[in-house]
Amino acid sequence: MLYGCAKPVSPDGGPKDMRPPVVIACDPPNMATKFTESSFRIDFNEFINLRNPVSEIFISPPLQKPLDSRLRGKSLVVKFDDSLAQNTTYSINFGSSIADLTEGNILKGFNYVFSTGDYVDTLSLQGNLKAAFDLKPQKDVFVELYLNNNDTIQFDSLPLRVAPYYIAKTDDQGNFIFHNLQNGKFKLFALSDLNGDLIFNQPTEKIAFSDSLVKPYYIPIPRQIKKAQDTSFADSLQSLPVKVKNADSLHKADSIRKVDSLAQAVLNYPSYSLFLFEENDSVQRLMKASSPAEAMVLITFRFPAKNLRIVPLNFDSVASWCLEEPSTRQDSVRLWITRQDVDSLVAKIVIDSKVIDTVRIEMKNDKNKSKSSQKENPRRLTISNSATGSGLNYFKNALFATFSYPLIRWDFTKVYLIDDKDTTHPEITFTDSLKRKILIRYKWQEEKSYKLMIPDSVFFGIQDITHDTIRQEFKTKGEKDFGNLIVMMNMEKRPGQYIVQLMSDNESVIYESRIITGSGKIRFDFMPPGKYKLKAINDRNRNNRWDTGNYKLNIQPEEVLYFPKAAEIRANWDVEETWN
Repeated sequence: MLYGCAKPVSPDGGPKDMRPPVVIACDPPNMATKFTESSFRIDFNEFINLRNPVSEIFISPPLQKPLDSRLRGKSLVVKFDDSLAQNTTYSINFGSSIADLTEGNILKGFNYVFSTGDYVDTLSLQGNLKAAFDLKPQKDVFVELYLNNNDTIQFDSLPLRVAPYYIAKTDDQGNFIFHNLQNGKFKLFALSDLNGDLIFNQPTEKIAFSDSLVKPYYIPIPRQIKKAQDTSFADSLQSLPVKVKNADSLHKADSIRKVDSLAQAVLNYPSYSLFLFEENDSVQRLMKASSPAEAMVLITFRFPAKNLRIVPLNFDSVASWCLEEPSTRQDSVRLWITRQDVDSLVAKIVIDSKVIDTVRIEMKNDKNKSKSSQKENPRRLTISNSATGSGLNYFKNALFATFSYPLIRWDFTKVYLIDDKDTTHPEITFTDSLKRKILIRYKWQEEKSYKLMIPDSVFFGIQDITHDTIRQEFKTKGEKDFGNLIVMMNMEKRPGQYIVQLMSDNESVIYESRIITGSGKIRFDFMPPGKYKLKAINDRNRNNRWDTGNYKLNIQPEEVLYFPKAAEIRANWDVEETWN
């Protein structure tokens, strides 16, 4: 019996605490009227921690000075350093600032509401905020309501000049909701605030706005939600005056105890949709200048750069010193340095005869390497082709090869293509003026292996760099390896011009685009099997690209639509979809 006695072990501490702090009392009570205090206190059932109070806690209507939030034991005391307006309902949203001290469980959605008048405003307004370009939900963005109560500033200019009258913040799904609003019409505005002043005064701040004024409505708040915020609410509700502004158009205040769930209450009421965008900055800017590879400089601009000149300041630029390779959109340019003695580049950037910036770039080079390392690993010319990886889809793509540097000498007759036992010279042509990209033509056959053979020192790039012997093997795909997607576009209810894009599931790659102006079928042929997204852009100005909005001109960003499900393409299948 003694041998079988229990072995002493350390206690396990019980199950992990997963519950957020609970509000047990507020002083003055939540939803208090005739509020004249300069502070209020919230008591919790446990010790709490206050996280990021400056960014997480905000009051509507806003005050000139920030709230002073301090912890005292198991209580949170909030002080006002500003005087409060008369006959006004204030709502303090604590966001995700309140968490328990031990496990960090966050109390979300807690609001403290009071009125300096005889009643608490009870109207609400809800909505959702998404990115205008890809419709992704936008979290932690301020949503603002403006009243037409300024005698010196035009109503439409209020978001550019003053702080809003009411503030809310979006959740992880982009949803927002205002409670305790007065009856009236408001301008609805959203702002990704960068400097903390709640005013749209920086061109890089993202915004959204409603085309017309919005009006709040009555959303009953369930009792269990209120209990979660403040267990003293049920008692304070009994003494709450039922007097409501414009009460003839509203439900009685007692009805807030008759709703089963917040989700049910919110879903049964109108919702406003906003789309966040960044306005085009009309000022051209140099974004980046670097030397990512030897003898190459990459310069990136904010917008397409027309009439661009790069003028060196640290060496004579009369003689040829570089080759320029602009990008397709002309918003960046590669400078391939042809001079041997350039260790750095100091240059002024001129666009349309105007100097927009001066740059200094240290060139990436191998001079810092030891001489033995330079001999063992000299700079070489490399080549890549479009068939490496998954193989050549010659049904819709040609075989291209790209060199790492522009060529100055070459001999296409020494390039061989091995087809089984046959060795041939394929037809080769340059496709660009800098001679970096070549097109290789041949009568390809399905599901066959090929070898591209290039002896050493056939091609020479700038600064006389060359290559070793190159052997590249690849295989052609068969027709049965691909599928076709046929989409019937029904545009009877949505006339106009649309850009329809077939994209990867994560939108990182746009495979093909179509411009359509009416109903009909569009085809995406010989596509690899997989799941794709279909996106349509309402091209209002018919410039064949997506355009952002402009608040001052009252222009919304161009509308973006997505096919409601993933388009799954199967090998050797024709997949047909209808998009209304």
